[in-house]
Parts: sequence; structure tokens; C-alpha cells
Amino acid sequence: MCFRPPAAVESPTNCLKCGAEVPVGAARCPSCGAASQVPAVHAPGVPAAPKAPGAPGAPTPPPAPRA
Repeated sequence: MCFRPPAAVESPTNCLKCGAEVPVGAARCPSCGAASQVPAVHAPGVPAAPKAPGAPGAPTPPPAPRA
């Protein structure tokens, strides 16, 4: 018997700026052009992409040893 977790069902969301319906995967609102604020959805068990150094929430490197 194979266990397969249920697939995430994505549905359209509303634009935070104008309230218009924004399709799943759209980068911008089709009505006002505002950037999408929908967080990325990751498949279960698949790690998220690492954050760029210096980005908010990115791990900080350890301090260099002093000589």
C-alpha cells in the first residue's frame, strides 16, 4: 500500500491593494498591477530554497577567528 499525502489545493486570492481576484501563480494583480503578496507554497518534504546572504531571515556566518 502506498501512502500519498493529499495535494495542496490552491485557489485564487484577493489583491491586498484593490481587492480584485488574483489567479493562482500570478505575479501581479490583473486589475491594479500590484505585486502579489502570496507566499510561495512548497511541496511537503521538499526544502525551501536557501535565502541569499544578507537577506532578512538568512543565517549569519560565524565571526572570523581572531589572530
